[in-house]
Amino acid sequence: MYKHLLVAYDETDGSKKALDEALKLTKLSPDTKLTILYVSDEKGTTETRDHYTPTHAIADTAPGFDNQYMGNLSGSRDEKVNSTQAVETNKGITAPSSSHAILRNVKEKLSPYQLNTNYVHLSGSEAKRICEYAKENNVDLVLVGHTGKSNLKKWMLGSVSEKVAHDCESSVLLVK
Repeated sequence: MYKHLLVAYDETDGSKKALDEALKLTKLSPDTKLTILYVSDEKGTTETRDHYTPTHAIADTAPGFDNQYMGNLSGSRDEKVNSTQAVETNKGITAPSSSHAILRNVKEKLSPYQLNTNYVHLSGSEAKRICEYAKENNVDLVLVGHTGKSNLKKWMLGSVSEKVAHDCESSVLLVK
């Protein structure tokens, strides 16, 4: 059925339901690869802090600011500036690891199932990183929990699950 499933996991009720749904799907196809992805706004240890970056460049380089949703706030349209910013944007991605507490907890929960599972911790904008990871790793299905944000919060902050459903090139299953 599916060769590679990706579960966006952050210990919320929605992500726990998405994980349960992924477990159901792995029962149908035991050779399915499962990736548990946790995205945080924590910076990677390899990053250096730049206290001299002008404020117009922060939206283009800082994790958590998504150009697609915030717009390009940079004052310059110079191609060299844009290519440099693309390189700096990738600094927010940390190497795959299972050392984060949330990933350790879910690893303990899944250990009895004997699944082919990877645990990945990335930093930055949740929806953006989920879609990037899915594309780069040929994920067949992304499972995302849908939280019950109010309409006002959704309008102000946006919904990660809605952004993922809209932006991912892979198929997406929103689990309520």
